[in-house]
Amino acid sequence: MGLWDSVTGFFEDLGDFFSGKDFFECAGYAWNDMMKLAADVLTKDPSSGTYQDVWDNISTIYTTLNVIAVSLLCIFFLYGFCRDSCDLHADLTFERTIKMFIRLIITSNVMSMALTYMPKFFTWGKNLTSAILGENKLSMVYDFDGAKVYERISGADFGTMTAFLTSILFFLFTVVCGFIVVMTVLNRILKIYMIAPFAGVALSTLAAGGQTANVGYSYIRTFFGYVFSALLIAVVIAISASFINTVAIDTENAIVRLLEYCLKMGVISSSVKMSDSVMQKAFNL
Repeated sequence: MGLWDSVTGFFEDLGDFFSGKDFFECAGYAWNDMMKLAADVLTKDPSSGTYQDVWDNISTIYTTLNVIAVSLLCIFFLYGFCRDSCDLHADLTFERTIKMFIRLIITSNVMSMALTYMPKFFTWGKNLTSAILGENKLSMVYDFDGAKVYERISGADFGTMTAFLTSILFFLFTVVCGFIVVMTVLNRILKIYMIAPFAGVALSTLAAGGQTANVGYSYIRTFFGYVFSALLIAVVIAISASFINTVAIDTENAIVRLLEYCLKMGVISSSVKMSDSVMQKAFNL
């Protein structure tokens, strides 16, 4: 009798699983977990803690490339000096010469202190991001009642099979959107690691002045854009739950409501992915 109960209980559990109810419930849990994971990654310092070993490797590469950067500093300074000396429309006055050497001194100091000050900017970005997300992470919880949605679909004219197929599609779509958010947040840290070792090489162009110095200015804007894009991502994550829970379509049709949920999750993931371009358009970073 015990064996029969075990067999029938197994098939009952299997039937509940393939009914689609569990997929609906797991979709809400998966989305909330990935939003919390993204929020936790945003509040990490790329130069300390669990990322300390990676930052040490970046520092080693930066030191190696600085040998090239110092040579480029001299070359760009001479280029700027010769360019201004040969300018027939302007005289090379004493004031302009002093200005060139002041630019050289500032550039050399910026190059030598770039990697030292980067962690300070990371800390500023981390503190501002934490302030946006807040201490209470419960506000980011997506309140999705999967059991109620399943009952509405299966109890209507759609049938159990429709509820099962809908639950699978909804679960997969939720996981994909959440995965895009997490991947974008991790990709932001990797972008910082990619450009950090080349700080000296890019900043050496400032010694030349003129159009050549735009390379250094572009590097600075790009660096700050990557660092503070976390603020835009944090805003999207902080309002994601309330944004999804606000139902704009007033209907009792559960499938239509699921469609609205999917559209809003897609908008959230795409907004996070476009945070770099939004930062560049809004703040020219």
